This record gives sequence, C-alpha cells and structure tokens, in this order.
Amino acid sequence: MKGRRYRAISLILAVLMLLSVLTLTSCNRKYDEEEVLEAARTLLKEAEVLNKIYYGSGIEYFDSEDEQIGYYRKANPMHLEELGFSTIDELKKKTEQTFSAKYSETVYSTILSSMNDGDGIVSLARYYQAYDEETGQPTHIMVYSKFSLMLKSDIVYDYSTLTVVGSKKEKVEVTVEATLTNSEGQSQKTTISIMLVEEENGWRINNPTYANYNAYMDRYNELQDKDFKK
Repeated sequence: MKGRRYRAISLILAVLMLLSVLTLTSCNRKYDEEEVLEAARTLLKEAEVLNKIYYGSGIEYFDSEDEQIGYYRKANPMHLEELGFSTIDELKKKTEQTFSAKYSETVYSTILSSMNDGDGIVSLARYYQAYDEETGQPTHIMVYSKFSLMLKSDIVYDYSTLTVVGSKKEKVEVTVEATLTNSEGQSQKTTISIMLVEEENGWRINNPTYANYNAYMDRYNELQDKDFKK
C-alpha cells in the first residue's frame, strides 16, 4: 500500500511540475519573426536619431547673448527642421512612435524634466518649450548648453546582423552588432540588445539602444586572446 501511495504521490508531483513548466512556457508570447525583424529595423533607425537628440550631441543651438537665458540657448530652427519637429510636443510624438510608453516616460522624466533628489535640483532638463506670453502658443525650444553627454561615441549599427533571440513574457529580444568609435578614433565592436513590446499602435522599443566605447573591454579582449594563444 505504501509503495502504491508513494508512486501516486510521485506521479501527482510529476504532473504538477509538468504543468508548471507548461504554464511558464505559455507566458512567453508567440511572434512572427519576419514581422519582428522588420519592426526592429524600422524602429532602430528612428532610435538612432532620438538617441543623439536625448543622449548625444543633441539639438544645435545659437550661442549669442540675445538668444540665451542662463545656460539655456535657443534651438536652431534649421536643425529642428532637419530633425522633423519644431516643438517639444512634436518631439514627444516622434518618441512615442519609436519607444514604448514606459520607456518614453523614463526619457521624459530624466531628459525633459529637471531631476530633484529631495534636497534640491541635481540636473536641469536638457530641453524645454518656450511660449509666447500673449498668445500662449509655442515659439521655440530652449537647449541646456551644459548637459553632460551620455552617448559619447559614434555608433554604426550593422543591420544585416539583426537577429531575433526569443521572447520572455510580453517582450521579444532582438540583437544587433554595432561598431563604437570614441573621440580619439579608436573603435570596437559590440552586441546591443533591443527589447520590443507590442502596444496598441504596433511594436515599440522598450530599452536604451546605445552604447559607448569601453577601453576596459579592449584590455579584457587582449587578455582573452593571450590566454587563448597559450
């Protein structure tokens, strides 16, 4: 009797474990690989521009005294025309057509808003919208000239290497190889992960898609090569 009972318990536990695995697996969404790759290719091209705007060289601005308020400078309208927007609201629209709602809010709260640590402001918004005092209409964008760049390297994505890795819950991961070049002309290759989520209006990028040249990585690769040749 005891043997049968143990076998029954073992069978029940095995079934429960199988159901658990199946349940976890079913949480990972299904997707069309070609559709995901095409979305990643389109979105990454848009993200290239947005990454420069938010984290890199940014919007060009005038540096004359009559075009400044403190460390803020008036944006160059010709550059804004090249970028395809003239107001912060239009910039946000482009952002939300590329990035997920969650990631867009992260960008807005860290780049388009001043950050406060409770004791005071620790960083100023990189951009803010100026308005006409009489009409209340948006007039121009102001650019913070002392912004500390987060994207300091030139980055070239090799779109031919876009690869779908798989899905985890609602996200689908795609990777792409890229070449990073620093201000001294030194280059290195890296692999960047792109997390995609499907929202009401289509696929969107849900994470940062840029990277910087890392001198320590070059040293690490040198040591790895030496160990391999031993």
